Amino acid sequence: MTILITGEEISKVLGIAVPDDIEIDQLVPLGYPFQGRVLSFLTSERYISLLLKSSALPYAIFLLPELKEKVPASIITIAVDDPVWFFYSLFNYLALKKEHIKTYQSPLAKIHSSAVISSVGVHISDGVIVEPRAVIMPGVFLGEDVVVRAGAVIGVDGFEHKRTSKGILSVVHDGQVRLEAGVEVGPNCTVIKGFSYRDTVLGGFTKLDAMVHFAHCAQCGEECLIAANAMIAGSAQIGSSVWIGPSASVSSQVKIGDHAKVTLGAVVTKDVDSYQQVSGNFAVPHQMFLKHVISVSRGKS
Repeated sequence: MTILITGEEISKVLGIAVPDDIEIDQLVPLGYPFQGRVLSFLTSERYISLLLKSSALPYAIFLLPELKEKVPASIITIAVDDPVWFFYSLFNYLALKKEHIKTYQSPLAKIHSSAVISSVGVHISDGVIVEPRAVIMPGVFLGEDVVVRAGAVIGVDGFEHKRTSKGILSVVHDGQVRLEAGVEVGPNCTVIKGFSYRDTVLGGFTKLDAMVHFAHCAQCGEECLIAANAMIAGSAQIGSSVWIGPSASVSSQVKIGDHAKVTLGAVVTKDVDSYQQVSGNFAVPHQMFLKHVISVSRGKS
């Protein structure tokens, strides 16, 4: 992998002492898969188990001084008073340095004159349709025959703000949105840009109804149908051929298996198995939900 930043540059940017010979490939929070020499951060002893469960250990880590002796000796430790601030300040510095290539727009695409397309960082493939007032920000890939309906916004930065000792720090989104072939994004939807460690992805022929919010790093497989006003939170992982009903909410990092169904207004806070149907707030298997409704109704009669 290409070296992203050295210890010498980290020292200059953050004003702390870091060994000059450190070479970092990527910045990744704990809990996400990675390869190479990764810099992460640790704020509490309760997250050490998450660190040790990782398929690979970080190369280096920002942490509180009292945690230095509690992590494996193979990890380079950088003791600081606020690991969150130091990690995301460096993350933002690198994100803002990132360069985008010039936008490519296929001559076979149909873009309405009132649509706003970034001049950099966008790839628009053959057969794409972008309707009036849609906005395509940098870091967006539109596969063949993608349709972006009127007023949709693709690739905007999302809701990622960190409370730190120096105040709230907003995190720059440095990843991508990938809409694979045949995806349709309905009117006034928002599809949020991912981070360098996890893109936002809509699989082939997935269809979003109007006013769906698809958050950063959320990913779904092929041929999903997501109805109006649904909210898919950050890093949710949705399989293929999934139905998500109107005004349903899927919490962050939840996994939903292939062919699952999430019914009208359900609030999903736990993983959903393939072919399972869930209902309610909080969502439970659909038949269990119906039994509960019947029991409540009988109790009132």
